[in-house]
Amino acid sequence: MNEQASEPRSTRRVTTGHDARGRAVVVSDEMLEGDPRARVVWGADAAPALREDGGQPEWSDWWPRPGGIRVSLCQRLPEDGGQAAASRGLPHAWPDIHDGAGFHASTSVDVVVMLSGEVTLELDDGVVVRLHAGDSLIQNGTRHRWRNHGTGIATMAVIVVGAVPRAEQES
Repeated sequence: MNEQASEPRSTRRVTTGHDARGRAVVVSDEMLEGDPRARVVWGADAAPALREDGGQPEWSDWWPRPGGIRVSLCQRLPEDGGQAAASRGLPHAWPDIHDGAGFHASTSVDVVVMLSGEVTLELDDGVVVRLHAGDSLIQNGTRHRWRNHGTGIATMAVIVVGAVPRAEQES
């Protein structure tokens, strides 16, 4: 893989299901559209049921309700003062939760697996953690931001599981 790539990659999704005889088959093979910085590959707002047609369960938006799930591929371009995204006309991926410095938090447990490149995770207290290809992170609803100080695109597989908010647990 070319670690010096400067253009986000497209995402192919192959989905399996069953034919009329109950045999495993490929029911779709497609290229996904959308923002490559955070492209949802699969989602469900509740525990999904196995479907013969391999169809995607119902889901409403990026953030799952408690027990819901989103699976995505996220790509971070090398830092250049924001010029790379701006030159492509890309809006901020999640304008509803980011502050001006890019910090954000959600009511979810996120499982992050670095597929390529490296990113820096920054937390409220100044802690900085560098993640490289093969590393994983469990993000427990904490306020954080991502930075790519490298020279190539960083790609992360992210599984977001909707969680019960802390305030609702204290009863």
